[in-house]
Amino acid sequence: MSDVPDLTSITRQVVAAAYRAFATHDIPALLALLDPAVAWGQPDNPSIPSAGTRHGLAGVQEWLQVGNETEEILAFQIGHMIVDGPMAAVSGSTTVRVRATGATYTTDFVHLVTVASGRVTRFQESFDTDLAAAAFAGRPD
Repeated sequence: MSDVPDLTSITRQVVAAAYRAFATHDIPALLALLDPAVAWGQPDNPSIPSAGTRHGLAGVQEWLQVGNETEEILAFQIGHMIVDGPMAAVSGSTTVRVRATGATYTTDFVHLVTVASGRVTRFQESFDTDLAAAAFAGRPD
């Protein structure tokens, strides 16, 4: 047996560290875990300001800024993490208040995360965009 951690173990460690950094609002720590060319995305929806895919660390910083300016995360709960080699699937739920309308929505999510060379190279979020769009339009959950 080798003392070198396997790919699944490395992926699990990197992804868990990224969620800890996000939860504690430690943006420098989060960015340090990302590949400089990371692709960071969520479903396209013209009603959601943070929608779409952004590239690179500047793109992630923009996504974080837009999210912070337009939404307040009231609850964020990780359910399960399944890791296989360089890929992780993370499920959970979140409750969000839209700052402009005061409307809230609660949705389950799935995040697909890819890790290479110890850094996140791709993050893809899936969630109920219809609920989010309704909250941005001022229709409560």
